Amino acid sequence: MKLDRYFYSTSGVVFVLLTFWGFHSFYLNGKAAGGDPIAPEMLVLDSIHGAAMSAWVLLFLVQAVLMGTGNRKLHMKLGWAALAIAPVLTICGILTAFRSVQNSPDGVFFDMLYRRFLLVMFTEIALYAAFVAAGLITRKRPAIHRPMMLLASLSILAGSTVRIPSLYPIFSHAGWPGLFGPIFALGAVLLVIRSLMTGKLDKPFAIGYMVMVAAYILASQLALTEMWSRLSAAMLKV
Repeated sequence: MKLDRYFYSTSGVVFVLLTFWGFHSFYLNGKAAGGDPIAPEMLVLDSIHGAAMSAWVLLFLVQAVLMGTGNRKLHMKLGWAALAIAPVLTICGILTAFRSVQNSPDGVFFDMLYRRFLLVMFTEIALYAAFVAAGLITRKRPAIHRPMMLLASLSILAGSTVRIPSLYPIFSHAGWPGLFGPIFALGAVLLVIRSLMTGKLDKPFAIGYMVMVAAYILASQLALTEMWSRLSAAMLKV
């Protein structure tokens, strides 16, 4: 279905644009958000993580375009690149999250102590890995494979949207609404558009979307508990 192909290609373009918008300081000047320099001890990890994340969203866009133009053979071959990118992004994501919190455990991010925010970052990595795994397992079932890969890309997009200050007045600059409000809203819009295009609810997409929303909100709340505070302190040895 052509509309189906346009849907995923357009989603890919949106993801790439948001990624560039959020990380433009890094792409253009090699700096952190706001133009601040990246801490020397984080430069290598941040660079590898940024490259892997960029490669993933670009891969999603290219794969969607290939399917949209009917180049299924190249799409299938290029799909193996996910097996190279996903592990790097997952492992590097864990290391980057842990190291960044070790460097500033008592910093504050979206009104949350950074050591508490570690749980949220781990949840993001776990969701991404789960969606990728589901997508790869169902690669011969397009009705499930495609929304899983879309959700994998959407699940890591918060790293970009939290670096876009113009979104703060809309979604807040605190708590889970500020952290994940933009990707929740984007996911809901995409689900509605998808349902209108097909004339029915895309169940794999809807279920995956609800799992993502529930996981992020739950993680944001659990991160504020005393139990996680003690656990994170033990992990970080602070």
